[in-house]
Amino acid sequence: MSGATSAVRARRPKAGTEEKRLAELERALGVSFKERALLREAMVHRSFVNEHPQEGLVSYDRLEYLGDAFLGWAVARELFRRSPAWREGELTRARAALVQGSTLAECARALGLGAHLLLGGGEERSGGRTRPSNLAGALEAVIGAVVIDRGQVAAR
Repeated sequence: MSGATSAVRARRPKAGTEEKRLAELERALGVSFKERALLREAMVHRSFVNEHPQEGLVSYDRLEYLGDAFLGWAVARELFRRSPAWREGELTRARAALVQGSTLAECARALGLGAHLLLGGGEERSGGRTRPSNLAGALEAVIGAVVIDRGQVAAR
């Protein structure tokens, strides 16, 4: 076993520990999942899947897609509701500012999502737990997971 692989395995939570970490993440999110496997999937970076194909996991990419789309809609809806005097351009600029990667990464940091990510060795060594694009993607994936598991009201 290479050093990179052993380092990744050493950082990967054990089954019991993983359940505790997912429960901790649920508390931070304020959401209890019916299907906790969705929350777990939301924490799996594609680098981990690429390095561990035998585990049969999928990355958070599809959940990220759903979460991104839902977040854009939810923010647009709320801005539309709260700002009746704003024109389209003002609404668009405000939505863009709220859903940009750096804003999402800040939210993900506040929730501690980086500590819960399953990363491949290279991604781990290169600072993947704090990389804004990973954090923003994980937050969008969590939102997508909540949409599927608990519905739109809970996700909003």
